[in-house]
Amino acid sequence: MRATTGAKDTTMTAAFLSLTNPGDTEVKLTSATSPIAAVVQLHEMAMQDGKMVMREKPGGITVPAGSHTHLSPGGDHIMLMSLKQPLKPGDEVPLTLKFSDNTTHDLKVPVKAFTEEEEHYHPTPSTK
Repeated sequence: MRATTGAKDTTMTAAFLSLTNPGDTEVKLTSATSPIAAVVQLHEMAMQDGKMVMREKPGGITVPAGSHTHLSPGGDHIMLMSLKQPLKPGDEVPLTLKFSDNTTHDLKVPVKAFTEEEEHYHPTPSTK
C-alpha cells in the first residue's frame, strides 16, 4: 500500500498485491474493506473515449484456478478513499478481502514509501 506522505492527494491510496488461487475453480475478488477508509473499491485501468482512465471494476477481479493475479499500478488495484488517517512508511493497514466463494481473508498490508512526484498510474501493455 502506498504511503500518503508526499502524495498530492492524501485522502486516498492504493493497495497492490498478488492473489493466489490454489483451487480447481476460478474465484473473483468481489470487495475489500478497511477500518482506515470510508470507501474501498476494486479499480481497473481502462480505455475510455481514447484515454486511459481509472474506474471501478465491474464484476470483481478474477483469480484463475491454480494460478494467480497481480494487482499493480497501471492495472487492477484496490483503492482506499476518504482515509481516516495519514499513512506513513512502516505502518501496517488491516484489509479484508472478500471472494466469490464466500471466503474472506484478513490481511495486514505494509505501507511503503510514495515514490512518484504525483499520484498517477501508468497503463501496462495489454497481453491480448
